[in-house]
This record gives sequence, C-alpha cells and structure tokens, in this order.
Amino acid sequence: MDSILELENKINDLKKVDKESYKLFNRIYSYYCNFGTLKIIPTIKPIVLKYFGKRDIDGQLISKEDEVFENVRKQRIVNIFNEWTGQGTLYNSLRSKRPGMNSEPSEERKKLEQLIQNSEEGCDFCNPEKRTPEDVFGRVQGKYSITAANIAKYDVWSSLVIFKKHNPLEFNLKEFSDYINTAFQWFDMVLTENENYKFPFFVWNCLPRAGASQVHGHAQILMTRDRSYAKVESLKRVIEKYKKETKSDYIKDLYTVHKSLGLSHKSGKVKLFASITPIKEKEIIVISPGPPSTIDQTKKIVFNILRCFIDVFGVESFNMSISCPLLNRVNDPPYIIQIVDRGNIFKSTADIGGMELFGSTVVADDPYMIIKKLKDCV
Repeated sequence: MDSILELENKINDLKKVDKESYKLFNRIYSYYCNFGTLKIIPTIKPIVLKYFGKRDIDGQLISKEDEVFENVRKQRIVNIFNEWTGQGTLYNSLRSKRPGMNSEPSEERKKLEQLIQNSEEGCDFCNPEKRTPEDVFGRVQGKYSITAANIAKYDVWSSLVIFKKHNPLEFNLKEFSDYINTAFQWFDMVLTENENYKFPFFVWNCLPRAGASQVHGHAQILMTRDRSYAKVESLKRVIEKYKKETKSDYIKDLYTVHKSLGLSHKSGKVKLFASITPIKEKEIIVISPGPPSTIDQTKKIVFNILRCFIDVFGVESFNMSISCPLLNRVNDPPYIIQIVDRGNIFKSTADIGGMELFGSTVVADDPYMIIKKLKDCV
C-alpha cells in the first residue's frame, strides 16, 4: 500500500521516470526520512501492547507481540518542509494510536447525535430573524440559509451564514450550494455598501472543537480592506516571489508535484490534492479557477469531500475555508478551498499543541490513505 512513510522511495522513483516533477519537488520541498528509536523496558510491555496491538471484537490481541514491540522500538519518521511557505510537517503513523485517541466510532456518533439534539433547546440560530442582529443593509436570504451580523465581530465587516438545519453534519448538495451562494451575495452587498472592503473570506468552523461557539450549523463571512487576511496574504506573496524567481506558477507547480506523487484528482478545471505538508489532519486543498458560487463543479467537489469526511472517515468536527482574491478581479490567484479534520469532539486529547503553535505540525493521517478514499467519493 502507498504511504507517505515511503516518500524517499517515491522521490527516488520520480528521479528515474519524471525528471521535471523531481526538479519541481526539490524546488519547493526539502525532507528527510529516518528512524526514532527507544528501549522498551519489561514493565511497560503490557502498556505497549494495550496501545499499539491490534485486537479482535472481543478484545483479544491478534497482533504478533514481537512485531508490535519492533514497530514501537523503531519508528519511521518523515519530516517535510516547504521552502517557500515555511510550512513543515512531521509524520508518524503511531501517533494515531497514542493514549486517548482510540474509541468506538458508532458509540461516539451516538453521543454526538445526542449532544446536537440537546443543543436545540433555546438555540438562538434556530430563530435567527428574531434572535440575531442584522447588518446595516439587512440580511441575505437564501433558500436554506440566512445571514446575520456577528454579535462579537472578528473585523469591521464580520457576519454569519446561518443554516436552516440545526444539525451541522446534515446537509445535501442543494443546501451546501445555497450556503456558498448566500455568502458570496453578502460579499457583493458589502462591496456595494463600502467599496474599500473588497477582500472576502469564508470559514466554516463545524462544532465547538473546530472553534464554533454554537452547535447550530453556521459559517463565518468576512471582508477586509487594504490586503487579504494574514495567511492568505502570505500565500499571495509566496506566489508573487515564486513567479519572480522561477518564472513559473507556484499553484500549478504545487499541484504538479502532488499529481506526480499520486496525491491529486481533477474534475474539469477544478483540481484537488492531499497536501504533503498539511496544517492538520487530512488536509485537502481544492483549486477553483473562479468563485465557487459561480462554478457548480467546485461546489459539487467540495460537498463530496465534506460528505466523505463525515460519512466515510467518520469526521465529527472540521474547518473549511475559502481564500479569495480581490473581489470581482480577473487574472488574480485562484480560489483556494482548504479542509481539515479537527478530531473527535469528546476526546480529552487536543489536536493542536505547542508543536503546532511554535514548531512544526505533527500528523498521524497518511495522505495516501485519504486520497484513495476521496477519489472513490469525488
């Protein structure tokens, strides 16, 4: 089975069969693969088997003990660094089995459904027209969503797209398309109200673990002036610097590298890939040639990715963003949609720690496993 832990072999193969992609990989990335080793003292052997041994439905150990101990004694680590963005990621598949990470999916989903159901009582967003503020120009009313001003604003123009369904994990393609269309109508209304604010941003924090203050389905919509928000602006500057220094297109080359590694998919003019330097688990990046509100294929692909996350991977909480160029401008960078899994909302273990804040991202999910299942969905 393909794995990011075999990256060194894949790059060596690329050097033989696709020298151009090999050149692009080394232009953008640096990496190393090595082993982290440790000594298993006799008293912790039962603990190692408990956390890292496979068991049957009755809880009986089915792994070979010697193999379990060897996998823990000698752990393969892959460290990848993007030389242009400064984003770095560390891979070790054992991380997914560390204490506090394992649980029974069906039981967790039942608990989540109960939590969502209980949160309906007294929910402000279930009656947004009476229990949420509105923007100075009023509300954008979609078929399956409505806007509201954010009562505690991120920025000068900071509002919400509130979904008509309370459960944020229950949505079909028509409903999801409406959420996106409503957001972009709001962007246009802000630009009409104040032409200085022309840099849009869409972010969906699904459930509290991903940063949502309300369980009820909703997304944040923002417009800023002078420049895009910091991380979007940083990417724009990378694109400009890359073009100046290499005479090439950064986004195009980034996609080419992932395609050569077998980590991409394309549908019409819309492209996606499972990032080898994800900001968090399962990061998928979608490249749309224009506003998602006007490209049905983009909405369909993003919808299918989200449904795959929820229905196939069992994702409970996620972040999704749409990074936009200057509103209504052509020949600017494409629209970039990013989606990451934020983990089980009942876990005591946080998915972001000091390494993510101050060092490099540490992930357990293998992008090859992710892209394989996504291709079936998309």
